[in-house]
Amino acid sequence: MRRSLLTRTSAIFALAIAAMAVVVTYDVETIPPTALAVVALVTFAAVVSAAMLIAWAGEASQFSVSQGLALAVVALVQTLPEFFVEGGIAWLAGKDPDRYLDLVIANFTGANRLLSGLGWPLILFIVELQRRRTGQKGNGIALRGEHSIEVVFMLGASFYYILIIIKGTLTVLDSIVMSGVFLVYLYLLSKLPSEDEDPNDVLEGVPLGLVGIRNARAKAATILGLFLFSGLVFVTIVEPFVKSMERIATILFGSLAVFFFIQWVAPFLSEFPEKVTAFHWARTIKLAPMALLNFVSSSVNELTLLVAIIPLVFSISSGLIQPVPIAAHSGEILLTMAQSLYASASLLGLRYGLRNASILFSLWLVSLLIPVFTYNDPVLLSLGRETVSVIFLVLAGVEVFLHRGNITVFREFKQTIRQYVLKKEVSQAPAQAI
Repeated sequence: MRRSLLTRTSAIFALAIAAMAVVVTYDVETIPPTALAVVALVTFAAVVSAAMLIAWAGEASQFSVSQGLALAVVALVQTLPEFFVEGGIAWLAGKDPDRYLDLVIANFTGANRLLSGLGWPLILFIVELQRRRTGQKGNGIALRGEHSIEVVFMLGASFYYILIIIKGTLTVLDSIVMSGVFLVYLYLLSKLPSEDEDPNDVLEGVPLGLVGIRNARAKAATILGLFLFSGLVFVTIVEPFVKSMERIATILFGSLAVFFFIQWVAPFLSEFPEKVTAFHWARTIKLAPMALLNFVSSSVNELTLLVAIIPLVFSISSGLIQPVPIAAHSGEILLTMAQSLYASASLLGLRYGLRNASILFSLWLVSLLIPVFTYNDPVLLSLGRETVSVIFLVLAGVEVFLHRGNITVFREFKQTIRQYVLKKEVSQAPAQAI
């Protein structure tokens, strides 16, 4: 067992090191197409490998440090690979805005919509399939009262994008506000009680092996080493990764395809390894709420801190504190906001159902396909995107109406703050049949 884990980890390390050597040796903007394909595959594999190492270290850290610190670390780790990619694109945009500014918007909108549009539904679909296979009864995924923190913050962060759309820019002030919101979010999470999950029930493979290291210093050093090495890989690989994807998209489908590739392929590669664990949890059914919460938490992180780094990195790269213009892609941001609002509204009763998952997945799929069929017609593209946005917003209103007698999330949020933050006694309401 241990030998197998060591072999897998060593192979990933070797792949990442080889990739760094390749990108240092070759310039992806000048090499011939055949060589470009090889280099691109290497960079793609390196991004997935580094993201996998971060995911393993993040999972293990939950059981390796104090609970408050674990919550903070894991919250950041969940989106760390995407931070590197988004930060790398923002850095390039600061140097060459005409070429890369559009891609800044593409990556963060795609990353957000992938989570709630594809990730959330897949969690529930896996749960329902497992229930049918095992004959277990159940309907949807129920969250606990303290999970209202994630839902409320996702809802609030989504509403903030109305201001961003109206302004037409992302500014350093937005960075300060979003970072502040994220820090408050982490603070509240740190006040929640420890989870009593057994690592053997939650973890498998390499993360379980890391937790099994008996020497505390060796364990901490190993986990920290994985973080640092992965960070080095991303710093080295992210620019060639973006440029190779840009060039391949242009060669295969034309320059208009670059936005699509950066919007969907890049975040899929950077986010997928970490999400595999959540899908594993979903298969157990018992840990399905934990799996869903993992995705909701990642959505909060990407709506706040991920976007917060864009104006900061852009300004540092350009050498001048200046806003990031987003008006040209306000439709993409509107769609991202609308989808997030509907996703948040689907959890007003702290229960995620099959109807909500089906709607999210269907409309996400439609929004994914619209550019494929309308890429040469900007008017139709804009109309299709705005139509889906309006549908999401209308359905969010419908969710509020349907939950009008059972909007428990705000009551539970208030009780959670009183109980765990303010340390006040909370009267228990009589249990309701669900």
